[in-house]
Amino acid sequence: MRNLRLVSVILCVVAGSDAGCDGVAAARDASLTVFLNFPMANGFSDATHALVETKELVRQQLSAATGLRLVDRPEDADVVLTVLGRGRGYAELTAALDNISDSIVAPSVPITNTERYIEILLTTGSCRTLPLTVGEHAPDSCFRRIFVGVGSGDQSDRRSIKKPRPNSWETCAEAVVRDLRAWLTENAQRLHTLRTTESR
Repeated sequence: MRNLRLVSVILCVVAGSDAGCDGVAAARDASLTVFLNFPMANGFSDATHALVETKELVRQQLSAATGLRLVDRPEDADVVLTVLGRGRGYAELTAALDNISDSIVAPSVPITNTERYIEILLTTGSCRTLPLTVGEHAPDSCFRRIFVGVGSGDQSDRRSIKKPRPNSWETCAEAVVRDLRAWLTENAQRLHTLRTTESR
């Protein structure tokens, strides 16, 4: 399906007309746009080797997801995703969640002391282009939510070759994007409405 869509785009460009391109445009309009970034500190990306590696793992999962399109600017995105960090165990995750603003939705996450996790902040609404830290209170027109992907899974050696190793960073990235996609799917209509309202 993805190859057919790519062929359609190429044909539209070669033809130099709008004929037959309505379906491609509709598919692009129907997909949700996502901007993936790092936390910011005084205008600089607060990146470390661990965060760069984690962002790439999350980006791979997002790129493979249907109905999502990665964009290069937060202004073009329906939602902004910020890779906050990764760690291991209940104590580290609790310490990380303690530093966030009370205006951010942060559901409790069951995790053992040996499980790895990846933590991501989703931002949408008016503040998705603002350089807010996780400790700052956001305006009412903004929605921010924490997603945590943990490395739980079947710990036996009998596992699919296609599946990432249990309790690996790859497993955490897969888990957090799975939850992100579920949230985006359930809220797609609301996000499309926000996009239409802002474009007026």
